[in-house]
Amino acid sequence: MTDPLPPVTRVMRRVRLFHTAAGVLLALIGLVALVIGAVFTASQTWPSATGTVGECTTVSTRTGSSGTPTYRQRCEVSWMDGARRRTTYLDLDTARAAPGAPVALRYRGDTAVEETPPWLGLTTGGVGLALVAAGVFVALRARRRYRD
Repeated sequence: MTDPLPPVTRVMRRVRLFHTAAGVLLALIGLVALVIGAVFTASQTWPSATGTVGECTTVSTRTGSSGTPTYRQRCEVSWMDGARRRTTYLDLDTARAAPGAPVALRYRGDTAVEETPPWLGLTTGGVGLALVAAGVFVALRARRRYRD
């Protein structure tokens, strides 16, 4: 059975499908960056505290196509919330994982994150928003440009 469409039309459909898929992928990556930026920005409104590193355990994760292990320390970190001592576990760089070392935190209840610079959340969210807009533009342009 032969395909009734001319070869040029078949190729153009594949190109349109590729451009649409690329736009959707770009928008999804942007959406993830937008959410991460929003979380970073929201954590800036949480109270700050200085935590103390407790016991640490080495955690290995494989990254990249070669599967090279990356080592981080999962450490118990405690801080004072008024008169109440709170504790959580954070993944820290090996350099900051010394027991007794101070860690700048932002916390909300028993949830704590390492304090990040205020510009980081806004920048990550801005890049995410730009990627979402670019992805939507690419996907919509592909639909208009390669109409049958």
